[in-house]
Amino acid sequence: MLLGQKRYSSVAVALHWAIAVLILTQIASGLYMADLPNSSSVKFDLYQLHKSFGLSILGLTLIRLGWRLAHKPPALPSFMPGWQKLIARLTHWAFYALMLITPLAGLAIVSVSPLNVTTLWFGLFEVPDFPFFNGVADRAAAAETFVEVHEYLAFSILFLFVLHVGAALKHGFVNRDGVLRSMAPRVVALIGVALIFGALGLAAFSYLQKSGVVERDSAVPIDVALPDTTPADAAAVKPAAPPVTASAPLNNDSVAPEVVVTAEPLPQAALEPEPSPTQTMVSVAPPPVWTVDYPASTLRFIGEEGGAQFEGQFSEFTAQIVFDPGNLGASSIRVGVNPASAGSGNPFRDDTMKDRAWFDVKKYEGAQFTSNTIRKTGANAYEVDGTLTIKDFSHDITLAFTLDIDGDRAHAAGGVDLVRTDYGLGMGASWLESEKVALAVRVEFEINAVRAD
Repeated sequence: MLLGQKRYSSVAVALHWAIAVLILTQIASGLYMADLPNSSSVKFDLYQLHKSFGLSILGLTLIRLGWRLAHKPPALPSFMPGWQKLIARLTHWAFYALMLITPLAGLAIVSVSPLNVTTLWFGLFEVPDFPFFNGVADRAAAAETFVEVHEYLAFSILFLFVLHVGAALKHGFVNRDGVLRSMAPRVVALIGVALIFGALGLAAFSYLQKSGVVERDSAVPIDVALPDTTPADAAAVKPAAPPVTASAPLNNDSVAPEVVVTAEPLPQAALEPEPSPTQTMVSVAPPPVWTVDYPASTLRFIGEEGGAQFEGQFSEFTAQIVFDPGNLGASSIRVGVNPASAGSGNPFRDDTMKDRAWFDVKKYEGAQFTSNTIRKTGANAYEVDGTLTIKDFSHDITLAFTLDIDGDRAHAAGGVDLVRTDYGLGMGASWLESEKVALAVRVEFEINAVRAD
């Protein structure tokens, strides 16, 4: 005996096939992106699209469940054994439960994660996090737990999917009882599937356009050193924040990688050394103050992740320079850096650098360097000894740089090699074992300045 009510409604069929395809795509993309290193230029966008499609599955499942409760499905063949009917019903309701719980587990990962990455549905509107994770002490461990739960749920769906397909094929080609044909898509259902994927496709395309994926993919590969930023390139960056001084706290709320914070030099009187008794007979002019041309200056960092070199820069920094090659004893350099402005062209890496395990930008205002002594080491070559402070860690370092002064304009370029763990950056074992982020970091600068007096 065949089915009495022969077919599911076109709405049910369209939702059935659209959700099935989306689930398979989500599982495949999840397995793929999980194995990508953080240095991958597409990992961040894949995660954002994965979340958006997962939330779409959640919404479509709610519609499908509502439709299922309001519209009675075709009856199973009367000759089916009772235990087979029971398994069929349990499988269907298990599918519904998993299709609801799995996306919610994914949202739980985002909500408890210490990375604090906002969930935007295809970049169009914000999806709020769950509010009940605020009191979690070890958010990283909790996020890892939800990741495992999310994976187990996804594989459970895959298991039921295989079981479901096997049963459908048995009904269609062995029993020939019409069960398979009852869910076969026809014209109206196919139009419905096309509309669903058309809408989601447009939303995904809109996100990819806004995120600039095409531009990033056409850029220099991450496994080679990126070219230095030229003054002409940097000049296109416009100041977008009020001036600050070295004594003022850096603005951690402004983290846009294309913002340059200008700085006003400290008053000369505050930086001039007190005259000693030996100076009463001879008048020595104090070193001049130099005003940094920030759009034409850069502060870069070079690191290595997974064996591939990457480069980035801090777009927000201040420098107070009082310098005279003929009076190095009275010269001084003070630099403040906003770590939240670090940008490497990889959103996932850049968000991670703001995390508690790295710069912890929510707790610490910034990094500071203060010179102690400056000495000349050769023609136009200098070294400056000073103290670098990042978070609660301070160490003495030596910066080597070259300096060219032409009238009232000066150009300096140099750098220093640092060990990131000396400053409590990336202390977790996973940063050495899983992601293989090198300990050595090279910091380089190119400063263009104008004499202020």
